[in-house]
Amino acid sequence: MERYGTFIPEESKALLQNVRHFVDREMMPIRVQLDESREACEEVIDKLVKIGMQRYGLAPKYGGVQIGSAREYVAVCEELARGDCGIATEMTCPEWLFGPAMRARNKAVLENLMAPFCSDERHTACFALTEPAGGCNGEDPTQRGMALRTTARLDGDEWVINGAKRWPGGAGIAEVYGVLCTTDASLGEDGVAMLYVPAGVPGLSFGKPENKMGMRYSDVNADVYLDNVRVPKEYRLSGPGEDWRLFRAALSWGRLSSAGFAIGVAQAVLEIVIDYTASRFYKGKAVREHSLQAAMIADMAIGVESARAYYMGVAAMFDDRSGRFGDAGETFLMSKASGAKVYACDVTEMVCNRAMELMGAYGYIKEYHVEKYMRDFKIIQIWEGGGQLGRLEVAMGYYPIP
Repeated sequence: MERYGTFIPEESKALLQNVRHFVDREMMPIRVQLDESREACEEVIDKLVKIGMQRYGLAPKYGGVQIGSAREYVAVCEELARGDCGIATEMTCPEWLFGPAMRARNKAVLENLMAPFCSDERHTACFALTEPAGGCNGEDPTQRGMALRTTARLDGDEWVINGAKRWPGGAGIAEVYGVLCTTDASLGEDGVAMLYVPAGVPGLSFGKPENKMGMRYSDVNADVYLDNVRVPKEYRLSGPGEDWRLFRAALSWGRLSSAGFAIGVAQAVLEIVIDYTASRFYKGKAVREHSLQAAMIADMAIGVESARAYYMGVAAMFDDRSGRFGDAGETFLMSKASGAKVYACDVTEMVCNRAMELMGAYGYIKEYHVEKYMRDFKIIQIWEGGGQLGRLEVAMGYYPIP
């Protein structure tokens, strides 16, 4: 656990050690297969479920396992992503999806929809945000929900949902969908509604899985169509204004954890390069012993270490209970979490590129895994608004942007 320095509390080290050992034993030897077969991914996910990772972050009252701290959680994200960031994404999605409902104390959602995830049987969650026309507009704080086109209308004791979502992980295989909607776009934040939709309800359908550059089988993405989908009134997250606030907090947590995912990739690639350059020689010395290549590896290591310290510092702010940093979804912590993600992704992009330069054609072939990490990582940089919206949120932590 030395790579986390003094950030990780003593009580979290055993969990992190167990996750690291699982990744080394069950994921590292089959990294190529995880890029070629959903069946290989399912086998690993089933094993993760059996050791309790599906329950991690869910309410202990229902059989879940409480997160020790934000620092612990993001380190777990990094450790899982070191093996495969698509599998890490799928395994942490239940906490991301149901976290808002836990904060809202929505008993109906927790008892009827979350409780099955607190078991050793496999379940899959999906958080559907992006829309065909507006992309990440739903996440843009300056638009305040007014760009959402998926609508929710209250009809008696049921919400009626119409619209479409693009790209969500778990689409078509999940049992529960969190759908970001609007009851009235002109109301802005007060019109935003987050609704929980069980799989199998009439009117819910899906496009074919996307043929992607990365996370090809470890994270299934497809269109989600909602045609007069009806869910009980109590499956709304909370209410006007609160749904937006809780969603923003979930988005902030998502950006912080994405920093961990990205650095998990960078750490794996750094380890590959250090090993590779130890076994290749020119002019009588290992490649990594020459000053040019040593300097390149040093830049990679400096980037990884500084990005990890960045996200750990922000996670420590999330853990602070004094109230001085505010809520996770408020401007200050959103700015910090967004900055951690942007920087971690920029570092990971640099690390993958440098690895290719140091390894030459070997970095380009599957057997050495770097090309897989490079492809898998790119979507982390793009999701949740991408680097451009992330930078906007960083700036908003320093001055207002209307």
